Amino acid sequence: MPRLVRPVFIALLAAAPAGAQGIEEVPNPMAAHTIFIIAITSAFLIWAVSFSLQTTKERADKNKQRQMFLAERERILDSIADLEADRDSGKIESGQYKSRIKKLRGELTRVIERLRPTSRAKKKPVR
Repeated sequence: MPRLVRPVFIALLAAAPAGAQGIEEVPNPMAAHTIFIIAITSAFLIWAVSFSLQTTKERADKNKQRQMFLAERERILDSIADLEADRDSGKIESGQYKSRIKKLRGELTRVIERLRPTSRAKKKPVR
């Protein structure tokens, strides 16, 4: 197209709806449906974002709790090691040792149970 024809053609196309006075706008029969679809889609997207945020928060809380139990396990294991060293060096009596080791082992068992995954599906033996 020559240089002059192209801008004139674009101007005519842009001005055509403004110059058309005899044309009435036809109501869109799908307008209500479109609004409904937008509302449902928006609600779904809001739910998806909130669900994602909630699961991320729960995962972070579980991770924090697991770290706490791991630290508690290390503390108990250190206490058991110290108690064993005290027994070997003769700093503690046999009766005290037995009662304290029993208590520490019980605490360790409870902590280890909390560290295990909650889903305990029975595994089939490998043949």
